[in-house]
Amino acid sequence: MTLKEAYKILGVSKENTDREIKAKYKKLLIMYHPDSDPTRERAPEDDEKIRQVIEAYKKIRKSEGEPYFEPYEFTWDAFENKSAFSERNIFFQFKIYDEALPPSKMARGRFVWDPDMEEFPLFAKSVLEACKDVMTDHDVTPAPDKIKDIFHLMMQEYILPADAARKIGKKIREDGDKEVYYFSGFIKDELSSSRESKINCGEPLNIYLREDRAVVEEIVTGRMMGSISFDEDELYYVVLPLLEDPKVDSHAIITKVDSSRRNRERIHVAIELTIPKDLTDTPVSNEKLIKELLMK
Repeated sequence: MTLKEAYKILGVSKENTDREIKAKYKKLLIMYHPDSDPTRERAPEDDEKIRQVIEAYKKIRKSEGEPYFEPYEFTWDAFENKSAFSERNIFFQFKIYDEALPPSKMARGRFVWDPDMEEFPLFAKSVLEACKDVMTDHDVTPAPDKIKDIFHLMMQEYILPADAARKIGKKIREDGDKEVYYFSGFIKDELSSSRESKINCGEPLNIYLREDRAVVEEIVTGRMMGSISFDEDELYYVVLPLLEDPKVDSHAIITKVDSSRRNRERIHVAIELTIPKDLTDTPVSNEKLIKELLMK
């Protein structure tokens, strides 16, 4: 097998990072593993595809001067938060051409979310199911508000914000022993003729956490601009916790302003988080809070 063939088999290129190549390798192993989808009829060529995937990854690792030690094992090797209140299922969704099949259960445990391996919508689905199972086990009526509160507490247990930020954020530069990651958000603002100042692209803003929301204000006037929303739901669980971490520096800047026909503006904001390289997450345990909600 040539190096060019190896990249083609994994569907990657020299431009991909080691992390991206490893993630693609693991996803392909999951896809072709005989235990990955019990409902799927196994094709004879699946074993050959597994062999090619392993050989391709080994070839790329050797070309980079790195040893290949990873055995072929079908295990979910994400970090486990042993203090999490409940176990959860890991789901993976297979596709035949462009048609998505029903999610398949791959593993179960107190695994934290690994963005390289687990799609966020499937991760959220697994936590919601775990939340409902917990309420059933404790004979608690699944009222919407209670489900929402317990769900958010359980999500916090399964997410390591700094680790996830390094994987889903766009790394824009290094600053000594720190790394700067970029995230995008927006503010919805009512258009008003009485506004004291014009919104300018490139204007820096203060950003901080207030009442579990990321808010921004003008630096010079101190005028509150509003709260930040995200198109990607995972950012609420990654960016917001880091905003209150004293070791993380945060900055925001206006990048674009869109006006709509409904007399509203969408103010696009770039968020930069400066994260120390040696910053490690401390797994969260919300057992006490969850039990209090279950007893109400």
